[in-house]
Amino acid sequence: MRLLSTVGAVAVMLGTQVMAQPATRLVWQPVQEYFIHRDEGQQVLAGTKRLNSFTAYTHIGTDFGFHGPAEHEIEWLTDEVVVHLGQQPDAWAGMWHSLAGQARNASRVMDFTHAYPEPVTARYQPRVTAVMLRASGRGRIKLEIKSPTDEPRWTQVIELNEKQYRMFVHPVAPESVRDGKTIIWTAEPGAEVKVSGLFLGIEQPQIPWDAYAFLASYAKIARSYSIGTGFVRDRAHIEEGAFESVSATGMYVLASAAAAQESLGVVTADYARWVLTRTHEAVKKLKTGRGLLPHFVHRHGRENAYSIHPGTEYSTVDTAIYAQSMLQAAIMLDVPAVAEDLILQIKEIDYDLLHLPDGHLSHGLADDGITLLPHGWQDWGGETTLVMLMEGIASPEHRPPPMRTPGKAWQGTGFITELQSLLHPDFDSDVPDAHDGVRWLSVRRSMLGAQLAYIPKRWPQSHAARNGIYGFSAGENEAGNGYYVGGVDLPDQKLIHPHYILMSSTLNPQAQETYDLLERMEKASYFPPWGMVENLNVDGRSYLPMEGSLNAGFEALSAYHLFAKNRKIPDAIYAASLKSPQIRRAMQLFYPVPAKVVGGDREAAAQ
Repeated sequence: MRLLSTVGAVAVMLGTQVMAQPATRLVWQPVQEYFIHRDEGQQVLAGTKRLNSFTAYTHIGTDFGFHGPAEHEIEWLTDEVVVHLGQQPDAWAGMWHSLAGQARNASRVMDFTHAYPEPVTARYQPRVTAVMLRASGRGRIKLEIKSPTDEPRWTQVIELNEKQYRMFVHPVAPESVRDGKTIIWTAEPGAEVKVSGLFLGIEQPQIPWDAYAFLASYAKIARSYSIGTGFVRDRAHIEEGAFESVSATGMYVLASAAAAQESLGVVTADYARWVLTRTHEAVKKLKTGRGLLPHFVHRHGRENAYSIHPGTEYSTVDTAIYAQSMLQAAIMLDVPAVAEDLILQIKEIDYDLLHLPDGHLSHGLADDGITLLPHGWQDWGGETTLVMLMEGIASPEHRPPPMRTPGKAWQGTGFITELQSLLHPDFDSDVPDAHDGVRWLSVRRSMLGAQLAYIPKRWPQSHAARNGIYGFSAGENEAGNGYYVGGVDLPDQKLIHPHYILMSSTLNPQAQETYDLLERMEKASYFPPWGMVENLNVDGRSYLPMEGSLNAGFEALSAYHLFAKNRKIPDAIYAASLKSPQIRRAMQLFYPVPAKVVGGDREAAAQ
């Protein structure tokens, strides 16, 4: 069941007086829709026994749990939570949901007058003005919002006598909840109820959709950033220090530099510079493997130091994404000391010991920092390109071997043809590149055409086909417990990773078509105020609301490029790439003639 996105429609349907302020709009953000993603054959257990902190999370990137003396009697079925209290006079049970971070972290709260992460400036901050519960059955359900010290900030009791599901909407005064920690529903003694969803009414400031698309995407990755550590968590709902992503951390810094541009002003320039230096200092303390940064890190020991997460790798591509993102952010924010330091770090990588016998760079090193991974960057695409550019910054004269199957992304996976263009303008050209002779712009457009055609051809009656949704790429699987790589070259693909919609958006000459699609996705709960969902099925019946930072980084940077193109203003990220002499020398591997940026578009000077 998909929610209506406007407060007026809900108010008319329910006969409820919930009014947004002038020049605002109200959008429903799920705290949790109680569907379950699970592997085939996996049992669904009652109560707290079924929770796994890595895969059990709310739609707002937090944790949740059960409470009450009858909590173990709660049944969580496929799409609803069922509470049978019957004649038990003292039995009550329900669910709590953290509003910010994990429930045990008392320092993380939600201010209902400023619902987005604190660095977002006041004019872009939404307010929480309503709570909605979707329920059926009979009895009383109490709704509460509490502070970190368990003090009530808002309470509402619902008298339920409904055979069919109904939406119960209740207003909240934002000023009364400045430190919201948990939102709770409790079935009181004697209740026989079913609950299928809990939602916050988010009153958004009236801003143009091109700015809003960037804002929502930036806020999504910002929720995973830790001011205290300088790192970005791989998933918003996990504990700080448990599993941080180095590449996503670099993209957050670059997205912050874009957010600080005068054309947006989503954060201040002072904040963006602080994030740049704070993160640079934190990452410099990491032990490297022959100069390579870890893919994932964790905090451990008495000193709470960070190091590589066991079982992961020192990664060439993640180092490349981090270093180039940070370098361009330092140029955008005019912090030359950090830029110079990053160039030194790139040059200190021991590339000679990272080459495989065929001449390609290895994917990296095992977690011991010594053992060379046997697979190398030889497949054509954006990942290999960024790795080559990183080595080219260190050694401009180096000429790596040709890529395998030039111009053809492995499996037709969407992000592979777009990753390089998150950072550099040169690949928006049909001048054959000097390394493999690939006409990048045509290849990227061809991939977009295949992506657009796949669902209407294979699943013509599907929800995705009717709404123009597309994107076979890579990310979490449907259950959210493993990495899945899809693509248009594979048969019977059903799992859409919609980050590709934004990653490919600048290829469409009509930017408004992308914004119209995002509006349709908002109405279907796929692009709520907390940012784009991780994936969805072509039939539209399920989606994964996980807030993953890697795809959030892809989305935020892509949304910025689309914003610049739509406004026909200079693209600051691309301008930084063009301004760096080290990047320009490395880029000669592909384009001896430099690119130029015209307005929000990018094109090759040789065209």
